[in-house]
Amino acid sequence: NIKLDGFLLKPVQRICQYQLQLKELVKHTHHQHCDYDKVLEAESIMKGVATTVNERKRRAEGINKLAQWQATVDDWRGDDLLKESSILIHSGSLTKISAGNKQTRRFFLFDHQLVYCRKLLGSGRLQYKGRINIDQCRIVDLPDNSEAGVCNGWRMENPVKQKWIVLFCKHPAEKRKWMDMLAEERQQVRNDRESGFLVTEAMRRAAYVSSAHNATSKSKLLLRANQKYKSSSSLREELSGSLVTDSGVVGRPSSVQLSDKK
Repeated sequence: NIKLDGFLLKPVQRICQYQLQLKELVKHTHHQHCDYDKVLEAESIMKGVATTVNERKRRAEGINKLAQWQATVDDWRGDDLLKESSILIHSGSLTKISAGNKQTRRFFLFDHQLVYCRKLLGSGRLQYKGRINIDQCRIVDLPDNSEAGVCNGWRMENPVKQKWIVLFCKHPAEKRKWMDMLAEERQQVRNDRESGFLVTEAMRRAAYVSSAHNATSKSKLLLRANQKYKSSSSLREELSGSLVTDSGVVGRPSSVQLSDKK
């Protein structure tokens, strides 16, 4: 009575079993046996395969969360997040200076890009304000007060577009964290390039379909509840509080909390 999904999952499950079987085989093979080196190599290869499969599974789950998160951001413009990115590495509040304007924004560091949003008062939702292409940028450390009113900061320069933006934190520890995470983002991009990891069009489509389905399911559930319990306004309000979004619009997804890679 196993469904098709169960049969499709079996080869993936056996990857871990192969590694365990080879580990036992190594344990019971004498070091001087002619096949010992080959068995040892096979165990190492299967261990690497299992690690890759687990990492790809984790990244696929993360891709779905990114699609859900983008759906909660108001006024999104430009390419979809998943066209370039597949993982959230870090996030936090920073003050930015560009074109002479100083503003505090919420920044989200993904692989390949840094997205910044404004938090809307009252609803707490995020409004898209822009993004920085990290592939085209170089990061220049700024000594404290090297620019007026800037401490714990750095400049991101884009020589392709001949633009720059200054970002700074409240505390030195925050700056060190951001510097570490920006370096990790570059390492993540290199690792993905070496391993051949790529978000395919099919993966992107599936993630956005799933995101849309989740939002639709919430609105349908609320409508059914309202119809069933329309004689009880208190119960209807209780259901609305748990299912309706911050904006109060049925069917519009509420904010999705992303977890940093760390």
